[in-house]
Amino acid sequence: MTHTLAIPPLVSDLDQVLDAVREHGAVRVAGAGASADEARALMADIMGSSVQALPEPARVFEGGEFDVWQEGSTHADPLHVHTDGFSYGDLYPDYILLSCVHACQKGGQNYLVDGYAVLDELAKSAESAWVAQRLREVAVDQTEPGKQPSISPVVQTTPAGRLMVRRMFDEHGNGPVPASQGDERATDQAMLDVWSNTINAAQQSAPRFQLDAGQALLIDNYRMFHGREGYSDPQRMMWRVWVWTQAALGVPGIELHSDSRFTDASAG
Repeated sequence: MTHTLAIPPLVSDLDQVLDAVREHGAVRVAGAGASADEARALMADIMGSSVQALPEPARVFEGGEFDVWQEGSTHADPLHVHTDGFSYGDLYPDYILLSCVHACQKGGQNYLVDGYAVLDELAKSAESAWVAQRLREVAVDQTEPGKQPSISPVVQTTPAGRLMVRRMFDEHGNGPVPASQGDERATDQAMLDVWSNTINAAQQSAPRFQLDAGQALLIDNYRMFHGREGYSDPQRMMWRVWVWTQAALGVPGIELHSDSRFTDASAG
């Protein structure tokens, strides 16, 4: 298994989309419409009866109107691979859809890293096997500042047996921090550093691909980390749709949207 994904296959038959996502972790979907309603309806058609929560789409326009920008960055800077929706804490959405309305001619290419493969790579190495094991066992602080709290392992498993991996960083570019103290804290920081550095290395070699207008990208958000190159066209626009299915760890008991606008720590 490789930790980077070849360009996701392009599928036009909606009946084949979920099988393709289960195999590859992500898939491009042809025939996406231009409106928010069409983006939401496309996600509903793909996920069918498995949907538990399907909030309103968010307009991704110069990064996302209600999302927190990384300090000092603009749309001209790359967006490093990450898990979407970590502002909801452990109950982040398990699938995401990015529906392209306007693609820029230069820059903005997408890239993906397979988090399951990164975990497997660490587990197979004698030098890093301890990291793969500890990521499953030790709780760390993965709370986005001011958002829903999350003190939990980076790698979790749902009651139904679905594996979850996460990669978060806040507006200052900081990732999770140890929740432990003393000698354990240093060990846990080393674990997090190896996890982050391995993902960063995978990002460098990940194939880049353009999402054209009328195409959507469906991503298993429990498995894949996604990012994009910087771009110069300020009209670049997508609709982002988050969904919680019956296979998710759970649905947050607060108001939901496909961005972080309702995720303050005081909510709920």
